[in-house]
Amino acid sequence: MIRVNLLEGTAEQRVSIQRTKVAARRGQQLFMLAAALLIFVIVIFVDHMWTNNAHADAQSKLEAEEAQKVKLVESKNRLDELKSEMKQLDDLIKVIKQLRAGQKGPVAMLSEINQRMPGALANFRLLSITQKNDPTRGETVTIIGTSLDQQVIANFAKQLEFSDNLFTNLRLSVDGKELDSATIPTQQDPGDKKPQEAKVWLFTFTIECTYNKPRPEGEDEKPAAAQAK
Repeated sequence: MIRVNLLEGTAEQRVSIQRTKVAARRGQQLFMLAAALLIFVIVIFVDHMWTNNAHADAQSKLEAEEAQKVKLVESKNRLDELKSEMKQLDDLIKVIKQLRAGQKGPVAMLSEINQRMPGALANFRLLSITQKNDPTRGETVTIIGTSLDQQVIANFAKQLEFSDNLFTNLRLSVDGKELDSATIPTQQDPGDKKPQEAKVWLFTFTIECTYNKPRPEGEDEKPAAAQAK
């Protein structure tokens, strides 16, 4: 009768099964490790790509902001230049207006005086016309002249008062002196032997007044009370 050792065969099978399980377990562990490594590599790659994209986007935005900043600085510099040019232009316009007013003033003043000169120039003469700035009265004009007739002087002063407010606050002073006696032919009787003699007076007058200089165009007129001061 043949005997079979079942225990020994069973032990070998058990060892084989155990080895198979160990090998499967190791294979599973290796697979899990490989999978973990693969996932880690994928995560690292994705994070690297996201970081690079974010950095590139941030760099692009930074470059755009820098370019915008440069444009803003250029615009500000240009605006400052325009403001400076406008200020220089305003200053130039003011100077031109002042020069025009300064040129127009004496011309208007002399024109007004000339228009009011008496017709009998032989008996009326202007010696000087001076202009100065008085802190209390403003721009003042002093006219000095001579005439043989006081009435002519008075008429001349009255004519200056009607000058569209160009001359105001007139003050007239007259000083007369007798000239050398002059022989003036007059009607006389045939029996008279000597011609009649007449005294000749020369009157020197001084007119002081406030000169209201024409203002530059666009300048507001001062109140009448301020002008009177």
